[in-house]
Amino acid sequence: MILFEVSREQVPPASRLTTDWFGDEVVPPVLFSLAIDAGELVFTASREATARCHPEARSGLFQPELWNYDAAEFFLADPVSGKYLECNLSPNGAHWACLFDSPRQVLSELDGLAVRSTGSCGQDCWRACAALPVAWLEEHLHFGSSTRINVAFIIDSPSQRFLTYVPLGGGEPDFHRPGLFSGYSLVKLV
Repeated sequence: MILFEVSREQVPPASRLTTDWFGDEVVPPVLFSLAIDAGELVFTASREATARCHPEARSGLFQPELWNYDAAEFFLADPVSGKYLECNLSPNGAHWACLFDSPRQVLSELDGLAVRSTGSCGQDCWRACAALPVAWLEEHLHFGSSTRINVAFIIDSPSQRFLTYVPLGGGEPDFHRPGLFSGYSLVKLV
């Protein structure tokens, strides 16, 4: 996993996911990037396809249960405490964030976390972005070089397909396997 260090005018290169949880091809693929920009962790996701968003989701606002529709997600695992953060992003720019103290054990939803999110959905494409303060991540999740990360997607709702950047083992799709998340390399764009 690559985490880019950028300045406001730079756009980090996108990674692409071309297969789903079961190894089936995804056409068109999903694209994403993770970057550190001006004190924020910035997650950007897109796809050249239509999206089905949660009916109550509004760009920039907190909305639970985004995972019941199309969503882009990223996870950060605390290397000290074992807690992990899940942040969901609707294609239209709504977000949801939650802290877990172990797999699927909710510690707290983070409605008050200063997440900036935006998105736009067109007839045949969508692009969304969420930004979280690095200072909060450092304070609450010991964010740093030992942090483990994963990026996942749910697409093609209501016949949902599940995609994960980091292989999380077999069986039914389950993104809540923080012990398998990946380390990252920090790459500064010049």
